Amino acid sequence: MRRDTTGPSTYWLEDVDLPKHRVLALADAVIAIAMTLLVLDIELEGGLSGRALSDALDDVWRQMGTFLLSAVVIASFWRVHHASLKGVERIGSPLFWLNVLFLVLISLVPFPTRVLQDYGDQFLGPALYGAVIGAASMLLYLMELLSTPRRERGSWRTVPLPTVAVVFLVSVGIAALSPVAAMYSWIAAVPLSALGQWYAVRSRRAASPPA
Repeated sequence: MRRDTTGPSTYWLEDVDLPKHRVLALADAVIAIAMTLLVLDIELEGGLSGRALSDALDDVWRQMGTFLLSAVVIASFWRVHHASLKGVERIGSPLFWLNVLFLVLISLVPFPTRVLQDYGDQFLGPALYGAVIGAASMLLYLMELLSTPRRERGSWRTVPLPTVAVVFLVSVGIAALSPVAAMYSWIAAVPLSALGQWYAVRSRRAASPPA
């Protein structure tokens, strides 16, 4: 008797072919929930006054700082995620699983954000945060490479380099020497990301056939 290999146990091995809008809808939901969870970590204990209230407000300001950092990071991820899938209409298995891993890391962001808030002066805080954000950025880069139309794959230069991923992953090593320096190193992601975008646009224009 021939064994049936189409049961639930082998379903996850089957090839994936999903319309892009369903993948984007899932990503929108996960990102919205992750940003909401960031807000839930901001709290001020009741019944305080005097010095205790002042100290508690200082702690709230620190919470607001890490919240704004992660909120900006997640919002940037959301924008890049949508842009990276612009060139495809159907999502195959490789892109699907990269997207799943990316969303797993996004849903994890509130945890390293809280660790950074509580242990920003120790290796664990910036190292864990840098590792999660760096890995998520690298996954986005791989997704954009896969989703780039075949006619444009002649040069990897047309896809912005993963400068944000490099900055945050390198910061893990910097955190071993100085946690504060590791956090300041994240600022470099802004100009390097802009430079990477400029270089990619320039490369695409150079690769485009003349009109």
